[in-house]
Amino acid sequence: MLTAIAVTSFAFIGGLIVLWSLLQWRLDLVAAVVITLVGSVATSEYLKPTLHAREGVPNALAQGFPSGHSTVALALGLSFVLVAPVRQRTFAAAGAAIYAAVMGAGLVFNAWHLPSDVGGGFCVATAWAAGAAQLVKRPLDRAIPGWLVAAAVVLVVLAALAAWHLRPGLSFTVITSHRRVLEDAIGIALTAVACCAAFAYAIADRSASATRS
Repeated sequence: MLTAIAVTSFAFIGGLIVLWSLLQWRLDLVAAVVITLVGSVATSEYLKPTLHAREGVPNALAQGFPSGHSTVALALGLSFVLVAPVRQRTFAAAGAAIYAAVMGAGLVFNAWHLPSDVGGGFCVATAWAAGAAQLVKRPLDRAIPGWLVAAAVVLVVLAALAAWHLRPGLSFTVITSHRRVLEDAIGIALTAVACCAAFAYAIADRSASATRS
């Protein structure tokens, strides 16, 4: 799964999402997807060499923040959420969260990245997707259930507590050490779910506001 993320696969999957938008005759969706994908990857690649000075981090991981793999995984997932029909958006968000969580956990388990690198990649992708979503004009969406909003808040809190407990960046003493991998995976999964749930809720709320105005 880690080796599957490459320029070719990124262009192929991203191209399918763009094609789906074109088939809907939605140039606003096309623009939002392209901005999300290109902006996310460009930001992560720019920040890696810029933020490489990290005390106590092995040299092999020094230029790992934010994780490019995590950025790509969630950027593709959120782009899919953005173009998905309203009725399928919950399933799209769930699929995006699972894909990003598995990718992030795999990166940590194989010592490709620290947990904080994965979280940074998720933040980069979510920021670009949220900004690009402002270009999209949508009809009124169905209201998000209150229980889902409450669950998203709980997940954000749990993810924050996990990050504080794990002290991301200190989980590895040497590159082959895998201490607290389960806790890392849980924290990564909660972060991915929180990002996808918050994004799905935000674009639904924006659509409702735009319709009322």
